[in-house]
Amino acid sequence: MKPTLLAAALAAFCLTGAVAAQVPVQADPAEQERYRQAQERHQRQLREAEAARLRYEADLARHRQQVERARRRQADYDRRMAERAARDAREAERDTERNAERRAEASPVAAPAEDRCQQQRERSRRRGRGIGGVLGSVAGGVIGGPAGGVANMVTSVLPVGALIGEAIASLLDCDEQQRAAAATEEAVRGGVGTTANWQSETREGVTGSSTVMAEEPAAADGSRCITVTDIVIVDGEETRAPKRMCRRPPANRYVRV
Repeated sequence: MKPTLLAAALAAFCLTGAVAAQVPVQADPAEQERYRQAQERHQRQLREAEAARLRYEADLARHRQQVERARRRQADYDRRMAERAARDAREAERDTERNAERRAEASPVAAPAEDRCQQQRERSRRRGRGIGGVLGSVAGGVIGGPAGGVANMVTSVLPVGALIGEAIASLLDCDEQQRAAAATEEAVRGGVGTTANWQSETREGVTGSSTVMAEEPAAADGSRCITVTDIVIVDGEETRAPKRMCRRPPANRYVRV
């Protein structure tokens, strides 16, 4: 009986001690207040730590979204640049093919076009013989006029090839060659700095000009040479070709050399 009572007393004493360790002594209000404040601080620190964790996770999520958006923008930029480079390459290839086709189309008809121009010049010569006085004045270089008007009669005296080069002639039809040659004659008469313009009457978008760029000092034999630049624009594409022209006594006309 006594051992049983002793065990019960010991158990009650241990339980009372455990409760006393967890709960402040009721008889000490100051200690109880300090315990309550410590519990509040602990709870506040837990809440602040949780809030900080939530803010960190939100910031991390926003950062990941920004990184993903930047990656998508970079990928889209790279894709657009690659498409643009491919498009530019295709355009350049098409331009090369069109130029090659244009040259191929021009080559077979060059001889017949030259024949037609030669026939036209022959007819002009025959008509010119009927007005010998005017033709003599033209040959002396004293008649002036706009390219495409009286100046066309000047080119009937000399072959067009003596006034314009192959690079220019290959781009023009017969009438346009005559006008380009007439512009050269008009610019030569004006001297250095003179520009003579012409415009096609057979095709839209075809224009050209001749400009006397420089004059060389007279040679010992009395010959004189000048530099003339021809410009032809066909459908917005410009071709520029410089040429050297000389006048050697007893001739009084400049011809391409």
